[in-house]
Amino acid sequence: MCHRPDVNEFELIDRIVARLGDVTHGRGVVVGPGDDAAVLDTPSGHQLVVSTDTLVAGRHYPDGSCADAIGYRSLAVATSDLAAMGAKPAFATVSLTAESLTADWAERYASGLARAAAGFGIAIVGGNIARGAESITVTVHGHAPNGAAITRAGAQHGDRVYVTGFLGGAGLALGDENIAEWSLTLAPEGRPGTRKDDSPLGRYWMPQPRLELGIALRGIASAAIDISDGLSSDLDHLCRASGVSCEVDLNDVPLYPGATAMDAIASGDDYELVFAAPPETKGAVEAIALRHGVITPVAILRNDAHPGATWFQDGIPVEVRPGYRHF
Repeated sequence: MCHRPDVNEFELIDRIVARLGDVTHGRGVVVGPGDDAAVLDTPSGHQLVVSTDTLVAGRHYPDGSCADAIGYRSLAVATSDLAAMGAKPAFATVSLTAESLTADWAERYASGLARAAAGFGIAIVGGNIARGAESITVTVHGHAPNGAAITRAGAQHGDRVYVTGFLGGAGLALGDENIAEWSLTLAPEGRPGTRKDDSPLGRYWMPQPRLELGIALRGIASAAIDISDGLSSDLDHLCRASGVSCEVDLNDVPLYPGATAMDAIASGDDYELVFAAPPETKGAVEAIALRHGVITPVAILRNDAHPGATWFQDGIPVEVRPGYRHF
């Protein structure tokens, strides 16, 4: 991103907003980009669900990566938190920090951001540009009916643990020498909010937050978390927040073709969901799977004085790598 600037800050903002186009408007947007702050409406009977993610160059994506791919990924990974909460996405703000950046890079970033926003039903309502080490911070806002948001802390003894989709695909991309060269131009346009490139690189750069599935889990899931840092870490977070424990056999983990279970649970970047649900909801979960894709049962929760997840292979206890750690 570090290139000699060819326009001033205000021209840069104008170009970004122009490239974003229609995704700066939307239901509930009273005042969007261009004022001191956005003015937004919240539906009656709903609560606001808010999450913030920061992506740092060289840590959360490779240095020198294509701007449009970074734009899509930056919004998608933040939106995944709303999926885990069962919230319907509505708005986002985006802050870019860089030593310098060109209008061309900013416009290509905005193109990727707009493609993701259109797919997820999000209006980009503001943001900021600042000078500093390269990073992107995205704050997403969603809505859930009063009391309906799903947290990490509601799982109970006897609940079943489920994992959506297949794990390890995005992790395989990290070993691809071409990862920084991947662009949205390589991914065919599909239905908004879908990823037609299911390769490891497509999975890494175009995560698909499980938004519809998360909403379907309202009133069914007792707890949920998105798999961003890796199942080994994220399932442990859910168990500790709920005060329960579980035992998972690596053979039960649903894997992307070519991924190993040990790598898949630790590599992260899958942006699937792991959730708990009472045993009597088994039929409802199976019905959701028919509509929204594979959902795999992997464990049963139990009360424990030492909450957390423990791992086995063929019934033998194994040490697993923790998922991604920020510090």
